Amino acid sequence: MSRDISQPGELEAAVLEALWAGEELSTPAVHERVGVPRGLAYTTILTVLQRLHKKGLVKRTEDGRAHVYAPALSRDEFARRRGHTLAAALTGLGEAGLAAFLAEAERLDPAAVESLRARLRSSQ
Repeated sequence: MSRDISQPGELEAAVLEALWAGEELSTPAVHERVGVPRGLAYTTILTVLQRLHKKGLVKRTEDGRAHVYAPALSRDEFARRRGHTLAAALTGLGEAGLAAFLAEAERLDPAAVESLRARLRSSQ
């Protein structure tokens, strides 16, 4: 199983949120919580769950003829791994890419950028 931590699509993110919010959920339960409010077919939710399972983001167990899904990672672990993936991508952009990232991040949250700078200074 791969661990594709790339940015999930809007529907994948909604399914992950539903799983993080509760206990293990069957496909019909996920459809009820995520698909019905969006007017989506059951098969659409099934496809998203299968895709998330293939990416290694959800665990699947059999319950009779149905499958039950649970997150394979906590929300924090998912964020941490996404951070590592993004950091690796940023380092590939070189100094100009990192500078652009810091400028954008500072525009959104100056305190977070200062925290990042402090961490960078302490790791040198």
